[in-house]
Amino acid sequence: MMIGRFFFGVGCESMYVGQASIISAWFINFELPFAISMLSCIPLCGSFLNGSIVPRIFSKTSSYGDSFAIGFSLCIVGFLLVISSAILDYKAEKYDK
Repeated sequence: MMIGRFFFGVGCESMYVGQASIISAWFINFELPFAISMLSCIPLCGSFLNGSIVPRIFSKTSSYGDSFAIGFSLCIVGFLLVISSAILDYKAEKYDK
């Protein structure tokens, strides 16, 4: 668990820097502070929901595997969203030139 938390912490900080650079390219003036605040707020809401939903799933199923499978599937969905946003960013940058 400690090793997983270490990799989560390393990846989370790196991801925040990458997302901030993408957001700063997409938003300007008064929109940028709002976008950066959403960048900070939404992952915290996800962590809160994870902390409240996963124990309920475990209490209903009594299985670590089911809790892990649901969390893993949500991570895969998030990864696919990151890939799609990277593709959109690449296409938008290519279109601007």
